[in-house]
Amino acid sequence: MEITSNIIPEFEKLFRQKLQLNNCKLRKKRQENNYEITTPAKDIFLMYWCEFPEIKLIYQAVGVRTQQTVVYERAIRSHINFCVTSIQESIMMTAKTT
Repeated sequence: MEITSNIIPEFEKLFRQKLQLNNCKLRKKRQENNYEITTPAKDIFLMYWCEFPEIKLIYQAVGVRTQQTVVYERAIRSHINFCVTSIQESIMMTAKTT
C-alpha cells in the first residue's frame, strides 16, 4: 500500500472514532507509529507497525487477563481491520476517478 501524508492521520482519526464506541482511549507514543490503547477495564494494548497496513496489536500484561480483556481485544482488532479496509477502499476509489 502506498503511504501518503494523509493515510496515517486518516487512519488515526477513524480508529479513534471507533475506539470511542468502546470507551477506549488511544495515546500516541513518542516513537513513530506506536500507540497505547487503554480500555475501561484498565487493560493496555500496544499497537504499532513498521509497514502500514501490517498492524501489530500486543496485550501489555499489567494484571490478570480476563474474559473482558478478550472481548476488548476482539473489538480493537475488528476496528483496526475496518479502518484499514475503509482506507484501502477510499484509495481504490480515488485511483479510479483520477
